[in-house]
Amino acid sequence: MNDIVEIDINDVLTGKVSTFPILDSKHISATISLYDIKLVDCYNYCQVYIYEKKQSKSINKDNKNELELKKEKIDNIFDKTNTKNECELTNEIELRSIMRSKLECQRLAKANINDWKTFITLTFEENVQDVKLANKRFKYFIDKVRRKKKDLKYLCITEFQKRGAIHYHLLTNIDINDETLMYIQEDNKKFKHIKYWNEGFTSVEVMTGDVKKIIGYIAKYMTKDIDNRLFSHHRYFYSQNLNKPTKNYINLDNKIDKDFYIKKIQEKELIYQNEYINPYNNEKVLFFEFIKPRNNYTIENLNNKDFLCTAKDIKPNVNGKTE
Repeated sequence: MNDIVEIDINDVLTGKVSTFPILDSKHISATISLYDIKLVDCYNYCQVYIYEKKQSKSINKDNKNELELKKEKIDNIFDKTNTKNECELTNEIELRSIMRSKLECQRLAKANINDWKTFITLTFEENVQDVKLANKRFKYFIDKVRRKKKDLKYLCITEFQKRGAIHYHLLTNIDINDETLMYIQEDNKKFKHIKYWNEGFTSVEVMTGDVKKIIGYIAKYMTKDIDNRLFSHHRYFYSQNLNKPTKNYINLDNKIDKDFYIKKIQEKELIYQNEYINPYNNEKVLFFEFIKPRNNYTIENLNNKDFLCTAKDIKPNVNGKTE
């Protein structure tokens, strides 16, 4: 980056300076190999992971593409020296994939929290279990809806019923009172359904921006159980016009990184915190989640240095909270 502006962090914390150089998160993650903090920016939400030791981030190993690197990682897992059998290793990889998908899906839902208006379920009357066939019919439905609503936004999760049939759960920006897309159930005026899904039953529920409710749906319907029917298939779909969460890797030894990090959390409210042991390296990780308040609330009493430390500097108290 050119024309880097030097800013004293004390001036920032005291309010003397309120503007920061415009930083592209791609530049941050692309120019460092070591970091203390991972910050996931979900627009109004912000997730912070503080690590016990500096972490290393691999950058373009020998110009290998992402697919090659994933294959290399899997090959290493299946190394002959590994004592686990192939079935156990396969299940372990699949379980990691499921948990990662659930986390990414939740972040995507939070990054677009102000857009969700309805929660829609689509089922098949026939016992459709072919994922490719079901997804093809789902795409046909989305194309029909988009002709009526050009700015359609959705986040869809695939699930299997007990009988084996596929069905879909969607968060959407479709208003419950949109008569071009909704219709009232004839025998019960309290219920509404969405048009253009001709494969089976539909249900529509109003969403009011209740974060716990929305994230609860995702946790409920994106099962953590291994289901081979979704192997090599997407566990969730989303429209391309959604806000996408971005990951930033912060090296606290780098002043620009530190300023960027402070700016991101300074005017957000801390809503959740926890600590856990990373099962892959047995190191402590501190997790914080912030939200941008709607009433212009600022964290006047928050000591920002509490979030400029590493995990080893913070010890849990008797209540299990960090201090």
